[in-house]
Amino acid sequence: MTYLIQIRIAVLSAFLVLSVALLPDVEAAIAIAPASQQADTGTGSETNREGYRVKVPLPIDGQASASVRQTLKRISEKTSPAAQRRNRPVVVLEFDTRGGQTGSGSELEACMALARYLRDPDLNRLQIVAYVPQRRELLDWGNDESMPNGGLNGHAVLVAIAANQIAIDPEAALGNAGIDDKSPDDLRREIYRSIASQGLTTLPVSVALSMLERDQELYRVTDSEGAVSYVNGDTLRELEASGKPITVVTVTPQGSFSLLTGKELQDFGLVRLLPKSRMELARELNLNSSVLQGDPGSEGEWKPLLVTLPPFIDSRTATWVTRSLKQQLGGEEVNLVIFNLGDNLGDVEACLRIGRLIASYDSDEVRTVAFLESSVRGPAGVIALACNQLIMSDDSRLGGDYGEDEVGGEDELAGFREELKRLAEDKESDWSMLQQMLEPSLVVTRYRHQKTGQTRLLCNAEFEGLEQPDQWLALGPIGSPEGISAITAEQNGLARTIVSDVEQVKKFYQLDESIPTLAPSKIDRRIAKFAEFLSSPFVSPFLLFGAMFFLSTELSAPGLGVPGFLAVLCFGLFFWSQSLDGNADWLEVIMFVIGAIFIVMEIFVIPGFGVFGIGGIVLVFSSLVLASQSFLVPRSLNDLVEMTYSFVPVIGAGFGVLTAGIVLRNLIPKTPLLRRMILQPRKIVDTGLGGQADPEAMVDWSYLMGLSGETATRLNPSGKARFQGKVYDVISNGQMLEQGQRVEVIEAIGNRIVVVAKPDVKSD
Repeated sequence: MTYLIQIRIAVLSAFLVLSVALLPDVEAAIAIAPASQQADTGTGSETNREGYRVKVPLPIDGQASASVRQTLKRISEKTSPAAQRRNRPVVVLEFDTRGGQTGSGSELEACMALARYLRDPDLNRLQIVAYVPQRRELLDWGNDESMPNGGLNGHAVLVAIAANQIAIDPEAALGNAGIDDKSPDDLRREIYRSIASQGLTTLPVSVALSMLERDQELYRVTDSEGAVSYVNGDTLRELEASGKPITVVTVTPQGSFSLLTGKELQDFGLVRLLPKSRMELARELNLNSSVLQGDPGSEGEWKPLLVTLPPFIDSRTATWVTRSLKQQLGGEEVNLVIFNLGDNLGDVEACLRIGRLIASYDSDEVRTVAFLESSVRGPAGVIALACNQLIMSDDSRLGGDYGEDEVGGEDELAGFREELKRLAEDKESDWSMLQQMLEPSLVVTRYRHQKTGQTRLLCNAEFEGLEQPDQWLALGPIGSPEGISAITAEQNGLARTIVSDVEQVKKFYQLDESIPTLAPSKIDRRIAKFAEFLSSPFVSPFLLFGAMFFLSTELSAPGLGVPGFLAVLCFGLFFWSQSLDGNADWLEVIMFVIGAIFIVMEIFVIPGFGVFGIGGIVLVFSSLVLASQSFLVPRSLNDLVEMTYSFVPVIGAGFGVLTAGIVLRNLIPKTPLLRRMILQPRKIVDTGLGGQADPEAMVDWSYLMGLSGETATRLNPSGKARFQGKVYDVISNGQMLEQGQRVEVIEAIGNRIVVVAKPDVKSD
């Protein structure tokens, strides 16, 4: 039986090799970042190894398997077979778990072909590391063995088992290899046994089979001498029958696939590398961190875009950059964005906003580069460090004194520090240098790991947060009041290379054609100036004053005429200018619209003054306040001060309503030009007989004045009352009157009859 299985495996392997030879040279979805393209960082580069990163698409099919093998073959062919084993180039096979992909649905034949190729003798000159990242936080899997939020399962596990080493995020999981099969057959078992039993395997055969079969339980056995082994149920029973003293730990019970997180794999001694990011993995493997960044233009297909930023970067610049890059990158026509910086300063929040945008780009799809043509200081330095790579000119400098008073006090700095830490987390880098851009007095020290030779730039607070700080040796501070020179930046791994001008940047990336430039046009600058004028504290209150004035005018005489148009125009200009200023967003606009709808419902649909009216007013005024400031919740004393200025436009809106009430009541009806804008009240004329009448009234109830009667129905406050034997529609003066209550007519104009309770007056 075993002989027949081996024949089937040999035939299947021959078929796969033949099919691979007939496939075209496909490189789709494979990202390679060769160390030969990386600059010598000078940060212990004498120990840095050559490395590559190859992205493995999930689920693995025949085309993906062939592409990865062809890439590995090309890397192997340019690597000297005489390379010492401990200094072999490292190839990181990063499983692409973006979008919740876990490997489920991978084809067994494709995974087997790739796994067998990883054992090819020609690849012995390379160290293959299977890397399983964690893209999202894990959810409670419960009984869902498809593991939707991180890790690797399906037959893609076979590829990880075939690597020389496994690196996995502590929270990611590995296992469930047989989840796509109804029941494993002898051929599948033999494939997993064959891959796992070869030399330098990452996982024992018993562990691999427990991931493939539900019925294959797994135990961790420790004998009296401390030797550890992993066995199935049959082997365990044999050991127990031998009478030797052993300690048994159940890893996976019968009836479920083995599924182990990175932390569990380390606790069981099955893996050693538990990186939480690519940067940590690079340090563990003694690689330059830029090796694992990904390279969307590795085949020379760069599609560049040069972004020129103004000398001072404010919120309007951040809005323009965000909107422009979204348009440029939306069509996937750009994969290399170069930010041209020189003598730049900027607003902290605006620069952080651009930095977060840059850090959010996937380096596999878009490479971001900062080119420092001259000195870049303060918050603008955050933009430079947020990019994937930094290129500096000969005489440029990064950071240094720039006037820290522009940032604010300690409370505001504390909030910015948290923002910088989140930005560094997105970028998978240390945050100390980012913080030094805002705080030039912060001491950042260069540390070197005593075992691996890797170096890091850390301030005292970040250094104390390391898991093993005693393993790092301090080499000296970096930075000065004059900033960091290009040579120092290159030596410490901050800059990739030094050039003289932007033309050399083009040569560095082998760009033959001219680079399309993205810079604010004259129209953009004029629009920005106009928006700045409208959003100023001296103009925005008048915009809201006019908006509320015209809105009140329109509501007093419905018809959506000129006042309604002007109100919409004023509101539109207010939110548009605040949006370009980086304050207003869809949240504020939606709050305003919902609040306005609630107010209209309260006026025309739900009489009275209740929840909808109060809620609508709160939403409208809250939206106006939020649209006038750059934060949602104040985090510092400066935010509280700015928040007080945010109420100025709201006060202007309140004055608009108040003024509209006064003007509508007194001035407009008396002004020949303005009275045409509203409906005139009905005129009361003198009858000539000592009384007045309403000529537009359809019925005249004036003869009821002073009569007494009783309510025919309950008045809430309207209802019916009986006078002189006849029933009339009446309304009380605000009171709720019960049926049979005595009332007296106090007002009878047109068809409106107003009564009051008169319990002491007898009915006529």
